[in-house]
Amino acid sequence: MKTGIARFVLAGMMIGAVQLAGAAEADYKVVGYSISWGAYTRNYMPSDVDPTKLTHLNFAFANIEGGKVVIGDGNVDSSGKNNFRQLRQLKKKNPNLKTLISVGGWTWSKHFSDVALTPQSRKVFADSAVEFIRQHQFDGVDIDWEFPVTGGNAGNIERPEDKQNYTLLMTALREALDVAGKADKKSYLLTTAIGPGERWIKNTEMGKVAQVVDFMNLMAYDYNGGWNKHSGHVAPLYHDPAYTRESNSPNNNISKVVEMLLAEGVPSQKIVLGVPFYGYSWKGCKAENNGEYQDCAGKGRGSWEAGNLDYSEIEKKLVNQDGFTRYWNDVSKVPFLFNPKSGEFITYEDNQSLGLKLDYLKQKKLGGAMIWELSGDRKETLLKQINQALRPVSK
Repeated sequence: MKTGIARFVLAGMMIGAVQLAGAAEADYKVVGYSISWGAYTRNYMPSDVDPTKLTHLNFAFANIEGGKVVIGDGNVDSSGKNNFRQLRQLKKKNPNLKTLISVGGWTWSKHFSDVALTPQSRKVFADSAVEFIRQHQFDGVDIDWEFPVTGGNAGNIERPEDKQNYTLLMTALREALDVAGKADKKSYLLTTAIGPGERWIKNTEMGKVAQVVDFMNLMAYDYNGGWNKHSGHVAPLYHDPAYTRESNSPNNNISKVVEMLLAEGVPSQKIVLGVPFYGYSWKGCKAENNGEYQDCAGKGRGSWEAGNLDYSEIEKKLVNQDGFTRYWNDVSKVPFLFNPKSGEFITYEDNQSLGLKLDYLKQKKLGGAMIWELSGDRKETLLKQINQALRPVSK
């Protein structure tokens, strides 16, 4: 009798452990960005997203005008193909999906410094954000300020005090969202997209910002790209000492930036690790070292614009095809392609490098994975891999 009870208790404990393990896995966030301009030549809209493979869907982007959050492209976001309506319909397939409006981005960060400047401007902006998400039925706001203090698009308004004002802006948003949430009997989310390098750490107060956001999406990519005159890797996990260019730094990689964020006091579970569903290409690269870290003649081929390739195209047409050979950098843990005849070099994310990044985020107890952006992986090759690793109980 006692043996039977013991077995029953042991079995119950084992089931409980499995359930807890499953719950822990399910707690990882899978955040995907859906882009407004996908409604044009890309022909990829929110209705094409599989919401069962995401926990959060960020819509990019809303703009800032007159100090307030405004619709980015009224022709497709709120009318015509109506991206916002499609976003709402996704919740019929996944009622647990949270949708957020992302404000700013590379093109529309010009006025962040102004809206963050004074208590009055911060309140106007925060109140407009609340009004926006109520009107369009979003679950929260994602701030994508590229970038505080310096380093953004040409023409951006930049001030040294952006460092402190970014914190104050996020605090004002948190307060406004909490008041609205109490009135609406729901919990509105506040997140932020953060830069991948030491400049971002220097120009912000991430330990303080972490106290008011639900989580932050680390844009852990664009460490190299077409702005370089030489080839490099878009998302190196670790520093490669062989990369000796002056523009490179031992901190110019994912693991170092994560370490710096943790040192700033950011809780690990609030860091969501970004992964690229795209690659960059160069042409006319020198053949030494299979084109890696070599001088090049400029941007190479692209899916929608020169030098920028969707993962879907890389996967289907280029890996060990069309004169390209796939190589692996075992220091930075990234793949690359090189065509010695044309001198084309392509850096990208694939199953092997993504698998190592997913292992890394688990080891570091990070909050999950973020995707920029969903239209780049039409077959969902990488998206399915993320789900299998972080959300094994999902479809």
